[in-house]
Amino acid sequence: MRRRAHAGGGFAAVLLLAASLGAGPAAAADCRIPDELAQVDAKLPALHAKLQAKAPVRIVAIGGGSTAGAAAGSPDLAWPHWLATRLVPLFPAAKITVLNKGVPRQSAAQMLARFSTDVFPEHPALVIWEAGINDAVHGVDVDDFAETLQHGVDQLKAHGSEIVLIDIQFSRMTESLIDVARYLDAVHWLGEVNGLYVFPRYAIMRYWSEENVFDFDTVEKDARAKLAASVYRCIGERLAEAVRTAAQ
Repeated sequence: MRRRAHAGGGFAAVLLLAASLGAGPAAAADCRIPDELAQVDAKLPALHAKLQAKAPVRIVAIGGGSTAGAAAGSPDLAWPHWLATRLVPLFPAAKITVLNKGVPRQSAAQMLARFSTDVFPEHPALVIWEAGINDAVHGVDVDDFAETLQHGVDQLKAHGSEIVLIDIQFSRMTESLIDVARYLDAVHWLGEVNGLYVFPRYAIMRYWSEENVFDFDTVEKDARAKLAASVYRCIGERLAEAVRTAAQ
């Protein structure tokens, strides 16, 4: 398997975002990212055609706790909600529905097992699949993880869905806890060999941390849910911009 180099770790952010319940509205934040992180090389031609035809578009978001919005306390504060909110003004003539199929603490294999009930019946034009951290936490063999992702990609393609992958969350305090780099590399490797766009959540969150947009490591416990909601909002909005670029 080819490897991509990624600095730092990602587990503490997941602990931080998964630890809290309940939150108010997401606080306003500067969600900007540098041009190199906003670059989208892969295309979504089928989604483009549907949008041009003003046909109904269904998007399924499948993943773990961050997809479900667990840390913020509600799916209405999760990134799929903000993805939908941002896509509406980007494509005002389209009829876009984003379906949140996130289930906390699931491995990629458990998500794949739900495709038959949670994904395929929806006939989505686009599936956005967020996976990796729970496999890293539980020490799933990285090659088995990559094989699961490939099976999922193959099945989604066979059902006529286009695909976007989302990589792992970031925080500095992970090196002594868990090695996420191999799983991060696996997601990007799958993207490369299948010609898929991988939303670089890890690198984006690292940038926000370095620029002091968000404090993932020293935030007080009672502020964690608010932080999670703000991060989810920024992730959803940046992802919407990436989908627009890929669908042009």
